[in-house]
Amino acid sequence: MPTANIIARTNGVGLDQDVDLVNHALVSHGFDVQISHCRGIPIWSGVFHTEPEFDVNIFIERVFPRWISKARINLLIPNQERFPRRQLRNLRDIDFVLCKSQHALDIFSKFSDTRYIGFTSTDRSLPEAKPDYHSCIHLAGRSTLKGTETLLELWKKHPHWPNLTLIQHEANAPKSVPGNVSLISRHLTKDELIQEMNRHGIHLCTSRSEGWGHYIVEAMSCRALVVTTDGPPMDEIVAPSTGVRVPYKRVERRHLGANLYVDADALARTLDHVFNMSRSEKIAYGSAARDWFEKNHTEFSRRFPETIQSLIV
Repeated sequence: MPTANIIARTNGVGLDQDVDLVNHALVSHGFDVQISHCRGIPIWSGVFHTEPEFDVNIFIERVFPRWISKARINLLIPNQERFPRRQLRNLRDIDFVLCKSQHALDIFSKFSDTRYIGFTSTDRSLPEAKPDYHSCIHLAGRSTLKGTETLLELWKKHPHWPNLTLIQHEANAPKSVPGNVSLISRHLTKDELIQEMNRHGIHLCTSRSEGWGHYIVEAMSCRALVVTTDGPPMDEIVAPSTGVRVPYKRVERRHLGANLYVDADALARTLDHVFNMSRSEKIAYGSAARDWFEKNHTEFSRRFPETIQSLIV
């Protein structure tokens, strides 16, 4: 039985989800998996040569050198917008960088041997749910990179628009919101959050940057009509047939990736168009999004463990 060690830090959101998804894919394929916190061994452990304990280390987002000697093969699954250039020196210890998107592949192939694996997200759909395609939700959570401020400005200018439910951690939540915005800043249980995701038919995912985009893919799993930024890697997830993309107006470098700021005027026109769609049009987008989610999940669940197996032979 091949052995794998997944190493990551814990952040309570996307990184933890990455670990769970990677773990599940490998265990389902017959791997014996250990999950290790990035600081789970002393920093000097990597200084001494020891016999490898695992066939493969899989680092999530960053390289943690103290673990390198613990496996025969060392792999990294990075998020380009959170990978600082000072970390590039650590790629010398990495045998292959595994890329969630073509965008990541284009970036990291300049510095290391790479493999495309794609990625997936957790299925958040409730079979009995009937999304309201006249209601909107924006799940900002703890992030400050979801374009939330632009959405609030637009809702303030358009009091006739449908109600927007904003879910945002209290540390980042605004002190006040327009009258047509419902703010939820208290902690929601997992079940409460899933209920909210399935209740709303239009999900506004105007990300400035993503390593993968869990909240976009989860929205697609819920048969939502997704509105997102027309830039990488968001444009690899949401196609014109599975959602609506909005052009960006400004770019800022963010580590090896970039922040893309949506064009507020274009977003306003796009939302007017979405709100004027028939219910059947919105349902068609949601159904196409769900179909993509299922196909992508199946492909990742096969491709990822097969890639790992081929690299450790």
